[in-house]
Amino acid sequence: MTESQSATTLQEDDMRITADHVINFLEISNDIYELHELATQSPDNMVHVSEEIKHNTDPNIARHKPIDGASVGNDIADDPIHAQHIQRLFPGLLRVEVLDHHPDHPLRRTGTLSQHLFHQEVPPSPKAFLPPPHQSQSILDPSPCCSENDPPRGKMPPHPTIDDLLLWETNIQATGVRKYPPPLGWIAALPVENVADVGSFWSGYPDVYGPLDAVKRPRRQDTTIANQAGFMATRGQIQYFHEVACPGGFLPPYESHHWRGDSLQRHSVEFWSGGFQLFGQCFLNRVLSLDPRRFERQLIYHVSNNKQRTAPVKKMARVGDFYGQILRVKERAEDFIQRGRRRRKSE
Repeated sequence: MTESQSATTLQEDDMRITADHVINFLEISNDIYELHELATQSPDNMVHVSEEIKHNTDPNIARHKPIDGASVGNDIADDPIHAQHIQRLFPGLLRVEVLDHHPDHPLRRTGTLSQHLFHQEVPPSPKAFLPPPHQSQSILDPSPCCSENDPPRGKMPPHPTIDDLLLWETNIQATGVRKYPPPLGWIAALPVENVADVGSFWSGYPDVYGPLDAVKRPRRQDTTIANQAGFMATRGQIQYFHEVACPGGFLPPYESHHWRGDSLQRHSVEFWSGGFQLFGQCFLNRVLSLDPRRFERQLIYHVSNNKQRTAPVKKMARVGDFYGQILRVKERAEDFIQRGRRRRKSE
């Protein structure tokens, strides 16, 4: 946990990182730091979205109990959060590509991208799109991650629109949302280990994908883990990783018992260069801001642009649609919060 300062960025060699990404990362990191400071100054070491009634700490109110070993349920929408849990929040990144211009591209077939996973269970919110007459266009701007002039370099198509931006590393079924106090506000929660989860309102709550006692929330699954091909961190965050968060430490030499005398052969390259260590072993919870100007600066461009032709078609989705699905889950979480308030008033 740290105040805004210079950042180290480590990415795989086909990822584009810009000054916009770094500045946005530092700003969100500083918001998390401020929230942590508020919690440590509070008598209960917690911060609260609302002071009206701390309803989510009432032991008489039944809460969802997960079936996957997580310590918190899937109905955490605006709960108070402890300083120790705030420390485990970390700005996430989401890999994207730009749909290439070849007319024979399989993803350009009519209806292919509109039939993305869970589009019926979680339809994108209209709030994620511009008003008429541009209502089918996402409010997100592709420029911060993916702008490219003509003639383009490498495999990067020139002048992409937001409808050209694709993702494949995760989907809405593996995503949650949560409302934090200012300055952080509403966030999307990316997949995290069950034992590390600090809580969010899962897109599947209460029965979107089937009964809660039969459907597990996707956690550490290759298809939805949201590999971000690297990470950024400030000096203070790296110190926290090494001294507190990461078993066996984050920095070399890897000589503790945790590494069993062979740190390199035990793990894949993604563990070291892709950030898997942080949101796997180190229990960090990656968050995406739902502010559209911040969200679009947490998208990073995979400039090899080859996953769109090698990954299964069913995994591909437009970034604008995914953002719209997240906003739909946010709306459901807001309704859940309001129903709880009405219930308490009637008691």
